[in-house]
Formats: sequence, C-alpha cells, structure tokens
Amino acid sequence: MFRKFAAITVFVVSCLTTFAQMPGRSIRVIVQDSTSKQPLDDATISLVKAPAGTLLHRIRSRRQGISFHNLTPGDYRLITSYLGYATDTTLMTLAGTDSTERKLRILLHHAANALMEVVVHANIPPAIVKNDTIAFNAGAFPTRPNATVEDLLRKLPGIEIDKNGNVTMQGQKVDKIYLDGKEFFLDDPRTATQNLPADIVDQIEAFDSQTERARLTGVRETTGTKSLNIKLKKSRKKGYFGKLYAGTGSGGPASPSSVTSSYSVGGTATSLGDAWVFGTGNSNNMNNQFTGTDNKNGPGAGGVQTLNNLQLNFRNNKQKALSFTLNAGTNGTRTTLDQTDQRLTTLTDSSLLENRLRHQVSHNQSVHGNAYLEYTIDSFSLINLRSTVTPSWSGSSELDTVAIQTQKTGPGYLSNQGRTDNSNHSNEYNINNILNFRRRWRRPGRTLYASLSESYDHQNQPQKIFSLVNNYDSTGSHLSQTLTNQTQAQLSRNETYAGSIAYTEPLKPGHLLDFSYHVNRTISHSDRQAFDYDTVTGHYDLPDTLTTNHFVSYNTIQRVGAGYNATDGRYRYQIGLTLQFSDLDDHNLTAKTALNQRQTNWYPRASLIYTPSQGKNVKLVYTASTTSPTIQQLQPLPDLTNPFLVRIGNPGLLQQLTHTLNASYTQFNARNFQNLQIALQGNYTEHEITPSTTILSGGIQQIQYVNVNGIWHGSSNITYGFPLGNQRKGNSSLGVRMNYGRDISLLNGVQDVNTSLGWGSAWKLNFHPVEKLFVEGLASVNYTNTQYSVNPGQNTNTWLQNYSVDASYELPGAITIASNYNLQITGPQGTLPSKTVALWNASIFKDFLRDRSAQLRFSAFGILNTVSNFSQTIGINYQETSQTNLPGRILLLSFIYRFRHFPGAKPRPQS
Repeated sequence: MFRKFAAITVFVVSCLTTFAQMPGRSIRVIVQDSTSKQPLDDATISLVKAPAGTLLHRIRSRRQGISFHNLTPGDYRLITSYLGYATDTTLMTLAGTDSTERKLRILLHHAANALMEVVVHANIPPAIVKNDTIAFNAGAFPTRPNATVEDLLRKLPGIEIDKNGNVTMQGQKVDKIYLDGKEFFLDDPRTATQNLPADIVDQIEAFDSQTERARLTGVRETTGTKSLNIKLKKSRKKGYFGKLYAGTGSGGPASPSSVTSSYSVGGTATSLGDAWVFGTGNSNNMNNQFTGTDNKNGPGAGGVQTLNNLQLNFRNNKQKALSFTLNAGTNGTRTTLDQTDQRLTTLTDSSLLENRLRHQVSHNQSVHGNAYLEYTIDSFSLINLRSTVTPSWSGSSELDTVAIQTQKTGPGYLSNQGRTDNSNHSNEYNINNILNFRRRWRRPGRTLYASLSESYDHQNQPQKIFSLVNNYDSTGSHLSQTLTNQTQAQLSRNETYAGSIAYTEPLKPGHLLDFSYHVNRTISHSDRQAFDYDTVTGHYDLPDTLTTNHFVSYNTIQRVGAGYNATDGRYRYQIGLTLQFSDLDDHNLTAKTALNQRQTNWYPRASLIYTPSQGKNVKLVYTASTTSPTIQQLQPLPDLTNPFLVRIGNPGLLQQLTHTLNASYTQFNARNFQNLQIALQGNYTEHEITPSTTILSGGIQQIQYVNVNGIWHGSSNITYGFPLGNQRKGNSSLGVRMNYGRDISLLNGVQDVNTSLGWGSAWKLNFHPVEKLFVEGLASVNYTNTQYSVNPGQNTNTWLQNYSVDASYELPGAITIASNYNLQITGPQGTLPSKTVALWNASIFKDFLRDRSAQLRFSAFGILNTVSNFSQTIGINYQETSQTNLPGRILLLSFIYRFRHFPGAKPRPQS
C-alpha cells in the first residue's frame, strides 16, 4: 500500500514540476510612428484583461520593444497612448495552441485635434496625469440615470460645489468650460454643468486656466483659476438631446413674504454635429430647486426668489479656417429677503455688538451677448476677436432696524438705535472687445503675438436714503439724534484701453526666450449729486455739499518682461523677470485738488512641472500681480446708506502687489485606482488695501481704506481618493485642509494684527453596490481660531459642520424613490450663539413611454419646513452670523419629457 502511495506521489510531483517549467505565453510589442516607422520611446502601454476590464500591466515603451510575460490563454486589450498621437486600442486573443511569444507592431498616427497643445487626452481609467492636466474617466464614477455634469463633478476627488453651483478644485475657482476642447459656453460655466447630461461624457479634464497669450505663444501664464474640458463619448459627438418639463404645487413658509403656490417650467435642447446649438429656458418661483430634476444645491444662501433665464449658444465646426461661437441670453431674479444679522466688532478696549433686522425686496434683469471668432489666415497666422455686451437693470428697497450695544469689562449698554429706509435703481451696460493676432515662422517656436483691447462700463444709479439714528451714553441718557433724508444721483463710467506685444525666439528644440510689453490705461469718472429734503417746499432741493463730488482717476500701467522657457524630458520650467511702471492721477474736480502717485515694481516669474513617472506630477508656480484701488475706494465721499458703518474713500491709496507661490503634487494609480492630490499656496502682499476704522461719537464706525505691509497667508489642501471594493461599486475620498493668515487693520489709528488658524476635513462617498441603488454622502468639519493683538479678550473659536446624504433606489415597474438630507451646524462665535439648520427633500417618480423618455414626478422640498438659513463671516476685525429666510416646504407635481437621438449609438436599456 505504501509503495502505491509513494508511486502516485512521485507521479503527481513530476507532473506539477513539468507544468511549472512550461514557458508562459508572452506578447512582445514595438510602438512606431505610422509615417516614419521610427520607434517611439515612453509611449504608455496598458494591458487589460477582457471582458472584465481588469488592468494587468501598464509600462512605457522602449526603442527595442517591451514584453508582457506569463500570460494565460484568453482575450486581451492593448491600449497605447502617446502625447501628440491618437490613442490606439488593439484587441487580441491568446489560444492554448499559440506559440510562447507573439510579436506585435503598433503604428500610432498623429492626432488631428488642435487642443493637444493645451490638454492631454488618455483612455486609461479612472484618471491619468500629464503635465498640468488631470483626466477623469467618467465611467469610473457611476451616476444615476438622467444625472447632470454637475452630479458627476460632485463625485470627483478634489472638486467642490457650493450652494450657488460654483465649482472649485483644490480651492481654485473653475471659471472656464470647454466642450471637446472647443469654446462653446462663453459666459457662466454653470450653464454647462447644470444642463448637460452626464451620460454623454467620456472624460472630465481639469487643468490650469491660461491667458490667451499663453495659448497662442506656448509661454505658460496662469490666471490662478482652473478650466474643465468635457470630452464627449465617440457615440455622442453627433445627435441631439434635451428635455421639457413643467411642474406646479403649493408650499412656502408661514411668512408674509412667502409664496402660496409654486411652479417651474422650462426646457433644454442641444444639437451636436457640424454645428453645435444649445438652448435653455426656465421660469420658476422656488429658488431654482427644480429645473427638470431636483437641484442638490438646495434653495441657495437665502431669500425667496423668482427666477427666469433664456440662453442660446451656437458654434460652427464645419469650416476649418473660420470658427465662431455666439452666446446670447437674459436672466433675471426677484428676491424677497428677511434677514437677521449679529455682528461683533472688536475695538481697542471694547467691542460693538450689532443686531440688525432687515427686510429687502430686490430685482434685476440682465441681457448678455458674447461672440468669439477665430480666423486662420494661413498655416502660420491667425486672428481672433472676443466681444461682450451686457446691459442690465436692477432696483431694491430696504428697511432696516438696528440696535448696537457697547461692551466693555462690565455689562454692556445700548449706545445706538435707529432705522433706515433706502431704495435705489440702477441702469448699467458694459462693452468689452479683445483682438488677438499671432504669427508663426517655419522655425518652430518663433512667434509674434499682438493684442488690442477696450472696455467701457456706464452706470446710472439714483437712490433715496432715509435714516434716523439715536445715540445714548452708558447711563442710558439720550445724547443726540441724527436724521438723514436725501436723494442722490450717482453716475459712474470706466474706460480701459490696453495693448500688448510679445515675441518668442527658440534657442534649440524645447528651449525658447520670450519678450513682452504691455500698456494699460484706465479712466474712471464718478459724479454724485445729493439733495436734502426741504420741509418748507416738500421737495428734495437743498444741495448737500458733504456728499456731492465730481472725481476723475487716470491709471496708467506699463509692463516689460523677459523669460526663458524649456521643455527637457520630464521637466518643463520657466524663469523670467517683469518690470512694472504705474502712474495714478486723481482729480477732485469739486475741491479742485489733484494727487499724482508713481510706483515702480519688479518681480520674477517662475514655474516648474516635473513628471517623475507615469501618473505622477509635481508643480511649482510663482506669480505676482498688482491690484489698483477702485474708484469707490479713492473718492473722498462718505457713503451714508448704512449710517452705523460709514465708508469714505482715500485718494492717496497705492496699488497693492501680491506675490503668490503655488506647489502641488498629484498621483493617480491606474492599477489600484487610488489617487492623491496635495496643493500648497502662500502669498505675501505689499501695500495691502485694508480698512482703517475710527469710532465717532455715539459709537458710529467710519471706515477708510489705507495701505499696510506685512500681510501674508498660507494654505494646504490634501485629498486622497480610493475605490470601494470593485471600482464599479463606487469610490470615496478624504480631504484635509489647513490655513494660517496674518492680516492688519487699524482701530482708532492703532495697528491691530489679526491672526487666524484654521483646519478642516471632508469625507465624500459615492456608493453603487447594486445596479438600482445609488448612495452619495458628504461630511465636513471646519474650525477657525481668530486672535487680535489689540484686544485679546475678543479672541474667538468657530466651528462649522456640514453633513449630507443623497440616495435613490429603483423599484420594479420603473418607479424610483429618492431622498436628500442636509444638516448644517454653526458653532458659537464669542457672544454669538450657535445655530443648526436641517433641510430634507424627497421625491418619487415613474418613468414610462419608449426608452423611458417620459416621467411623472412628485417632489417634496423642505419637508421639515425649515424657514431660515444661517451663515458665518469672519472679517479682519469682526465676526458676523446671518439668518435669512427660505421658501420652506414645497410640494410639486411635475411632468418631464426627455428626447435624444444619436445615429449609430446603442439604444438605452428598458426596464
């Protein structure tokens, strides 16, 4: 028996040894240029197991080729990408009878898309990093049916969206949206994010916004903001889609300013192909909470709003030499605002606690027209024109009741009490034109760039001011009463003319010098005439010399710069120097005085982009910028619209110069789908324009802006993203931020140094465990410590917490239930109390008709009938908590019809 067992054991071991020594199957790959047949180094090759989509290997090519070893029989997909070339995908099958090594030659073709100069494209999920671009694969971030681009953006690590729909990435504002690398949405980025469906998106590419000069010359020049490029799926590049919707219901809080019935009606339509056409329109009286789908941004910061908007965009894509984009539209808002403010102002030996009750009704309507035309004269020259025209009309009436307590070591006392009743109307129009020209030569890198621009802004703002202020001493005795009852006619206009010229000269491939000159001249006029009320005549016919003034400011800026730019392997860097001359002439025509100020500033510019390996990126950028004082900060006139906080201009203000250093590290691992983003920022400001507060009799504050030095800030943002098991089930991210700042203000002539230390953390969840269930979660905690050098007893600690959960589940019969809950907890600020706000929305809807194109929806907004919202503001020498009204509970029954047609695309699945 033992001999039989030993023989069997020897046989099994022999078989296993023979099998282990059998050579595994291999693939040897050589990547070449399709035209020259020259090998391409550093092309990215990814080996994906089909059909599961599992990434097995990702390496860079070599001239002699690369090999994948020990492969089992089955189906594979090779994805090859290289900067400046179209991505290649090759399908192949390894059979059990194949030889041990298969040789494969991949020929890459040059990409025809001109955006390759700006954005790098890739097809590797879930994201890839190339230079300053992060490309997020939309397929790695599952969204529910009929989701918008904004819903997709919420899931991406490092991206945040506020209550108004504004998008930021790593603390930087997103101010530009491209569609397939082309300009289409020239105005508000929210038009794209809130109207385009997420299921047409292949990738979201995020990169630093560049100036027009940088785009045309290749010399890096960032704006401090971010841009997003929405890359469409191949099957969605031609076709049309849109939706129509209408809803009505009842609701609103038990407030006299609230509405008793709610409605929302509108639609969007988009056509893609040789020409792009986009149109949207909406009218609602429920704070934009429903625009064909429930808005996750909620009712906004506060107030009850009736809104309307109409937008039409057009772009031609058929002509190669001439491309143009046209945007036109109008939008308006009517807001009823009931607000309670508590403001604590720190003084040298005391503090002022202001309680304000405000009722305001405001309206505004604006019309905008935008045009962008680019004409390619020949293969070396192009010219483009960007024009904007924006007329607008607005008005408001505001009634305030104010009480101010002066607080010292003992009990506080009522020092001021009063009310204001103000109204104003404004008519304004703005015109901007920018003309750019670029000329290239046969020698790569030699470029001439020239630009001319002009802008004109005209505003006519008549207003009526009424205020009655009573002043008291610490014993409660009435000291004085001040009455202001006047009308003002304010006429302002600003004219700006600018010209630029730049030249780049190559030294060798990848290395070039740049030279530039820029001149800018701004002429600002501010004319105000004020008349007091005459009790004898019953008219406003008594001239008020205190608030009447005619003021003109001439500001001329000239900049001369030179720099060195290089692209050397994994490094891209630049270094340069800019010299700026400023000439500011202020003329007080009423007082017949003039003041001339000249400044000379010089500052370096530098940047470095280092790519240590595929998926990793290190970036350092130093920039400097100047900020000129506004005409309102210069004109020596008191602003009496708030008699408790009077602002007055200072014609002696200088320009402020801000130095900014940004550093970032980005890492995306395509094997385990983990990612890390680190962003650091610091700035130092010379001649900072800061408020100087003087306490007048009765505790009235007068603020005049002055220049100070010694202002600096630092901040950091770290985001770590990771999958939840199988990436198809969702992902999550953790974020941590820290900031420290040093600001200076003046209190009664004494310098008050304000230091603030803050930290915060955020957790974001996108969970899709089964096909019909979507869960999104967000939790954030933020802490700020503020200290004052003049009055340390007023140092404060503040906490702000936000928690939200959004979930939907599809039941049998194409019925879906959805719910969104948001909780905001505002901690106490000194003597200001803490506040808690909870908002809960829910809906149930039924899809029907072919392709589930129709939907009947019942939505409940503000189920808890939350009728107010809270916000915190921390200034240089004050903290403020505001409570504003909200629409409250709204019940809405709506019908939505969606339509789409993409030739050649697979039909959507039906339930």
